[in-house]
Formats: sequence, structure tokens, C-alpha cells
Amino acid sequence: MDKQTADKKIFEYRDKIFGFAMEKTRNVDQADELASDIICEVYRSFLRGGDIVNLDGYVYRIARNVWSKYVRRLTEDRSFEDIDNVVIPYYDKREDEDSDAIEALRREISYLSDRQRQIVYMHYYRELSVSEIAKRLSISAGTVKWHLSDARTKLKEGITMTINEQNLELNPIKFTGMGHSGSPGSTGDTMDMFDTRLKQNIAYACYWQPKTLEEIARALGVPQVYIADSLEKLVDYAYIDKLDNSKNPKYRTNMIITDQSKCGNSNALMDKAAEYLCENYFPEVFRKFESDPEHWGFACADGDLNFLKHNLVLACIMGFEDIETVDWGKFSVKRPDGGDFTAFAGVTDDTEQQPRGEYPYWACGYMNRRTTNEDGNVIFYAISLDCRYADRNGGWRDNLTSDWNSLAKFMDGGKDSLTPDEYKRLCDKGYVYGNKLQLAVFNAKLDDYEQLSGSIMRFLQKKLPMSEEMREFAKKLDNDYFELVKNAYPEHMLPAAKAIFCNNQISNSELVPRCIEKLLEKGELKPLTDIQRKSVYSILCMRSK
Repeated sequence: MDKQTADKKIFEYRDKIFGFAMEKTRNVDQADELASDIICEVYRSFLRGGDIVNLDGYVYRIARNVWSKYVRRLTEDRSFEDIDNVVIPYYDKREDEDSDAIEALRREISYLSDRQRQIVYMHYYRELSVSEIAKRLSISAGTVKWHLSDARTKLKEGITMTINEQNLELNPIKFTGMGHSGSPGSTGDTMDMFDTRLKQNIAYACYWQPKTLEEIARALGVPQVYIADSLEKLVDYAYIDKLDNSKNPKYRTNMIITDQSKCGNSNALMDKAAEYLCENYFPEVFRKFESDPEHWGFACADGDLNFLKHNLVLACIMGFEDIETVDWGKFSVKRPDGGDFTAFAGVTDDTEQQPRGEYPYWACGYMNRRTTNEDGNVIFYAISLDCRYADRNGGWRDNLTSDWNSLAKFMDGGKDSLTPDEYKRLCDKGYVYGNKLQLAVFNAKLDDYEQLSGSIMRFLQKKLPMSEEMREFAKKLDNDYFELVKNAYPEHMLPAAKAIFCNNQISNSELVPRCIEKLLEKGELKPLTDIQRKSVYSILCMRSK
């Protein structure tokens, strides 16, 4: 059987083989191991054999034989050779005569079970010891040795890798923290598009340097026919650029993928920024705010000043003027579904230890919503942010324009102006409680020609202009932050990454929960009630009457 046909047939039989393994073992982990053994043997047999009349029977017989060997292997007392000192050679350059053997070996490694593939990669490529692997995977050292010995038995030859390659077929990446900066389209954003690890690895394969379809397929260890459709869709939606129109074009990923392992730790830097604001900015802001009888046009149910000050932190940090004017729009990409945004994601892999617990300073970035009347004029403008101090984490997907439309009706006509579903939605969101509006409201005093959108930021920039000292601090913060993260991006994505992630860090949404934490510790703010936590950090802006 030729190689192309063998690739296609092994893909068709993978689910059936796993089903056979599950029937025999009744255990997912053991089934995964057994299925991997069967697939390796079937694939080798396909390549060695000629035309096969009864393919189902042929595969079944091999599966039965491998199952018998598997049972014997489990019952035997296996001895382990001393593998801790085994040295696997790395070659920066391959000789032509070795290329076929190396590609075959790498393909065989990619057909190992997930667990064995991870262990082989961690031991031979990451050069981790058996004890380190055992700790990372929460298994015994004996189990790690068993897997390494068993993998070598299957491969039947030394393992050779190139340290300058991504080795995505051995150790595929996965995206984390997928999001967007801009407006999503009808089909959603980054998370909706990259719903499979195959798409994620296609994008990462041609992120650091352009690749052809064949080169992407080789990087992933997947036949071209299985990735062509996904690649085409990613190109159609402009997550990947097709660089030329030749018969064998190059492709390059056009989104911001951040590899945190290549970044310096920014926690200390951002903590320093939050401390600066809480020492040199917010105490004076709160003093002026409280001394103004009208509280700058901010109002809420029962006039709770503590609640208003919590929301003022959001408004101030979001409203800091740019230190350096940057046209973010030039990095935004128009999508065929109406989306217009820059896509971004983090990246990790199965060998990395994932942090336990939630990152305490997470923030679903600043969200803007507008409600217009029949003439198209903005009648309400809202800003929101989700973080750990607010009892909501739905992000932009749960921040619906229809909610603000319902609020507009509620403010004009009360509960009776809403349908039962609309009213329930506002109560569930915490925007309305006890038939009262629970949001913070900013009453903007505007001239006839002024726009309501962005009014709160313009007001604060005039009311609380940055001092020269603060501007210098903010500039240094941007420069220091860029130095920490610049190695995490390829050359072609550096301008976008710098503009979106490294510019004007003094207004980074992550500073909101950091500052709230410090202001609570200093006694400048008090904890919110359960009711207030549902609606805090959502500010409704309306034209003052």
C-alpha cells in the first residue's frame, strides 16, 4: 500500500480501533495505550503489505494479536534498564540520506499515545529527569520508566530530534486566554474560530516564520489533506495571511500569540504601577470627589459614596489619556462576518504545569455599549469591566446591547414598560433591584454638538489632567513592560503587540483589580455588599437634563 493511501486509511480506522480497545480494557487510559499500539502495528503493516482484499478483517486480526501481546505484557514482571543517563543526539543539520528515516521516526512518535508522547518529548527534548516528569504528570517514577522503555520498544531505534524546530507533532500547543480587541462578528471571535487544537497548531506552525502548506503539514505531522480546509478558513477570516499567489504559496499568521515562557514576569512591574496610583493619585481624586456636592455628576441608588468610588476607579484608569498617540485601527482586521478586531491568544502545551487557582488580577477588558434612538443619536453610553470584585464573569458575550435597550425603557417607563423576560434579565444581572436602578450613572453636561460616547473619559481628562511626573512614570512603565515581553513575538507582530499590549500600560484593565485590592487594604475603599457586587464597574452615561 502506498504511503498516501496508508495515511488516509489509518485515519479512517482510528475511532474503530479505539472502540475495540475500550471494549477490551474498559478503562480510558489503558484503551488509549492499547489503541496506540494497534495503530502503530496497523500502519506498519499497511506500508509493508500490498493490496488487501478484506481490510476490516485484516485490521481486526492485527488488533487481536496486539491485544494478546498487551495482556501478556501487563502480566510480566518487566525489568527496566538504566535510562537516566541515556544521551539522545541532536542534529542541527540533517543529511539527505537520513531525512526519510528521521521523518518516519517522527511520524511513529506522533502515533504514540498522548501520555507516551508527552513523556518521550519531556525526557529527550526538554531533557527532564524521570523524577521531574513524574512530579509534573503526578505519576510514579516507575510508570515513567515503563513508558520510556515501552516507547523505545515500539520505535525500535534511537530518537533523534532537532532542537531548533517546534516539534508540534510530538508536543502540540494549545491556546489560552483567547480574545479580541475591537468588534466581534456574527460568528464570534478568536475563541469561536479556534475551537480545535488542530486549528491552533496550524496558526502556531506559521507564526514565527512563513510556511507552505506542505511545511505546515510536516510541522504538525498531519497529512496535508486533513489540514487544507482548516487552513483555508483561517485565511478567509484573516487569522492567517496568504503571502503570495504562486503554486506553492507561503502562509503567515496574523494574530498576536503570546508565549509567556518567553516573557519576563510583569507582576512586580504592574504592582509597582498600582502602588504608585494608590499613593500619588487616588487619595487626591477621592478627596476632590467627596468635597463636590454634585460628585461630578455621578449618582447611584441611595447615594452610596463607597459604591461610586469603586466605579470611579474604573472610570479614572480607563480614562487616562494616551502617553503616545497610536492608531490601533491600523492593526484591526476586517472579517467576512462583519467583525473588525485584532485577535490574540496565549500559548502553552501539555508539558507545562498550569497555575492552580484563578489569576487574581484577571479583567475582561473595557467593554463599551451604545443605545441609540430612532434618529440614530446615542441616548445611553455604557462602560463595563468584569473582574474578581464583580459577581459576573460572562465577559463581552454576556454584556448585551439588548440589556442597555431594556434599561433605557426601564428608566423611561419603569417595570411596566418591560416584558417579564426583560425585567428578569435586568434583575439577574443586578442592574435592577427592588424596582430601582442599581448601576452607577454619570450625568454628562454636554453642548449640543458634543457626543455622549466617551464623555466620561473626556470629562475626567479635563478634571484630573496628568501631571508631568505621572506622564514620565507612565512612559517608563511602557518601556519597561515592552522590554519584558518583546521576545514573545515574531518580528512581523511586534508593532501590533507593542501598540495593543505595551502602549499606555497606565490604563491597563488589570490595574483596576490591583488598585481596588490596595485601596481596600489602605482603607480608602470599603467592601461592597452582595447586591452592589453584581452591578459594580458598569457605568451608565446619559446626557444631563
